[in-house]
Amino acid sequence: MAGMLRRAALRPLQALPRRGSDLAHGPIKPIGPNFPLTSEKTMGPHGWMRGSYTILSLNNPIVGPMYRPPWVVGGIHNPTIDPVKHFNTQNRFETVTFAEYVKCFFYTCLPARAQLFMIMVPVMCVVIVSWIEQRREPMEIFMDRETYWKDPNSYMYGVYFDHHHFSHMLCHRRAHKWGYAGKDITLEGDHHDGDNHH
Repeated sequence: MAGMLRRAALRPLQALPRRGSDLAHGPIKPIGPNFPLTSEKTMGPHGWMRGSYTILSLNNPIVGPMYRPPWVVGGIHNPTIDPVKHFNTQNRFETVTFAEYVKCFFYTCLPARAQLFMIMVPVMCVVIVSWIEQRREPMEIFMDRETYWKDPNSYMYGVYFDHHHFSHMLCHRRAHKWGYAGKDITLEGDHHDGDNHH
């Protein structure tokens, strides 16, 4: 009885299964050349403007077979992906190129296209408008001591009373400092309420 238990315990250790089973005779590439695409006969056409419908014709927009997902047609009956090979990743760094890594990464991002556009389009609109409208000069971080003490209350407390007026006052200071006073329409006429801050 003891010998049988000993043999039962030692047999798996003496002949460990090779990683990848029968596939371990060479480097295993987990993806094929057209991954994640598969047979067009099975899943329908792939690619840009090659779907079941086209936007180029209103009279005949159906140009191909309907998309046949496995949850509708009952699964892929002749699969093109071997799951044992596909999920074996021991040689992935030797067999998969950087371009294939990038391709697989972007294919995983495809379902998020709508969400990405919903976020990026408004953000880019705001960024572009702010980029166009902002002042293209360095902000005035320090100012001359003599200039500051000419009106210290405005610089210390003005932002609390009227932050718009305070910001406009600093715009006028920078305009005169950097030499474009009188050349910016947003600082002239009715835009500054007749104030003349130097």
